[in-house]
Amino acid sequence: MARRFGWLWAALILLTGVGYQWLLHSAIAGGQIESIRIALAFLPLLALACWVAIRARDKRLWSFILVAAGLAIYALEQHAGWGLAAAYGSPHAVIYLSLLWLFGRTLWYGNEPLVTRLARRVHGTLPPKLAAYTRRVTIAWCVFFTAQMAVSALLFTLAPLEIWSLFINVLNVPLLVLMFSGEYGYRLIRHRDFPQASFFDGIQAFSNDAARSASAKAH
Repeated sequence: MARRFGWLWAALILLTGVGYQWLLHSAIAGGQIESIRIALAFLPLLALACWVAIRARDKRLWSFILVAAGLAIYALEQHAGWGLAAAYGSPHAVIYLSLLWLFGRTLWYGNEPLVTRLARRVHGTLPPKLAAYTRRVTIAWCVFFTAQMAVSALLFTLAPLEIWSLFINVLNVPLLVLMFSGEYGYRLIRHRDFPQASFFDGIQAFSNDAARSASAKAH
C-alpha cells in the first residue's frame, strides 16, 4: 500500500510539473492573461525569497537583489513583454553555467573528474578503463551543458520567443532524461561486466559529494 501511494505521489508531482511547464510556455507565447503572466514571473523570486529567509547569511544584500530583480522583471514585462522570459531564461543560463563550472573545473590538470569521483564513492576502486570512461562522461556532460546554453542563446536571438520557450521550458527535462538514459544504456552495453549503479545511486552520490564540499568550505 505504501509503495502504491509512493508511485501515486511521484505521478502527481510529475503531472504537476508538466502542467506547470506547459502553462509557463503558453504564458510566454502570449496565451495567458496579464495577471497570470505576472504571477508566473514572480514565482522564482518567491522561491528565492524563501531561501533567503531560511538560509542566506547576508539577508540585507539578498533582499536588495530580490527587490532589484523584481523591479526589472516588472518593467520588462510592462514595456516589452519580456518579464517572463527574463524570470525563467536567466535561471536556465545560470544553472547550466554553474553546472559547467562544477564539472569542467574537475577536468583541470591534477584534479579527479567529477563523475570519476562519484563512481568511486559508489563502487570503491575503479579499473583503469572505468576511470577513463568516467572522465569521458564528465566531458560529455560539459558538452551537454554548453550546448544547452548555446542553443538557448541562438533561439532567443534568431527564433520567435515561443520557440525559445519551448526549448528551455518544455524540452529541458526530457533532454536531461535523454542524456541520462543514453549514457546509462551505453554503459550497460560497453561495460556490462562491471556492477552498474542506478540513477538514484548517482543522485545520492552527487548529493553526498555536494554536502561534503559545502561542509569543507564552511570550515
